[in-house]
Amino acid sequence: MNSLKYWLLLLILFTSCGNQETFQILNLDTAKKMIQNYYESGQFDKECAEAINVGIAEIEKLKLSKNSAVVFDIDETVLSNYEHTKELGFGYVYELYEKWLRQGNAKAIPETKRFYNWLVQKNIKVIFLTGRHAEDLASTKKNLLAEGFTNFDTLIVRSAQNKKIAAAEWKALERERLTKNGYVIIACIGDQWSDMVGGFTGIKIKLPNYLYIIE
Repeated sequence: MNSLKYWLLLLILFTSCGNQETFQILNLDTAKKMIQNYYESGQFDKECAEAINVGIAEIEKLKLSKNSAVVFDIDETVLSNYEHTKELGFGYVYELYEKWLRQGNAKAIPETKRFYNWLVQKNIKVIFLTGRHAEDLASTKKNLLAEGFTNFDTLIVRSAQNKKIAAAEWKALERERLTKNGYVIIACIGDQWSDMVGGFTGIKIKLPNYLYIIE
């Protein structure tokens, strides 16, 4: 989470006038209201559904094996921290975020749950690979089970030894390790491109996230 960077000023209006280019940065309060509307109007769910439907169509073209697996990121992919973020005025405080994680009250993202259910019906293995720390393992597992994610092969969190490794590099190493252990990774789903950088990704399913970027 040290690489987490919130960016509420992502909504920049660009206009072109002749040979001159001008940028108008939105007022912070306006940007927050636009983000809130995006998540609460159904647009977020709609874009998640579109991305997942494309992923399902691609997976259906594959020849599957008993070791076929899909790797899931957790935060803003499987479990939503939107309500916590909203409570902080769309900000981020590490200590409060960790407290939120330990409570294990995050809600499942509906379209991701639909995708998970579809994979389970197809007997495709599910692997959770998250940047959460080892101290969050118990509450994360409890949260997943409470939200109906009861059928998965493994849940991988960051150990103290690899906290300083960049998110993209660490996840690539873990996917390589999973592959060496016999899994055939046919797809990855995440809200950050860092969830799917490097090898052993299979089909990439990128969900929208207008709350933050992890580099």
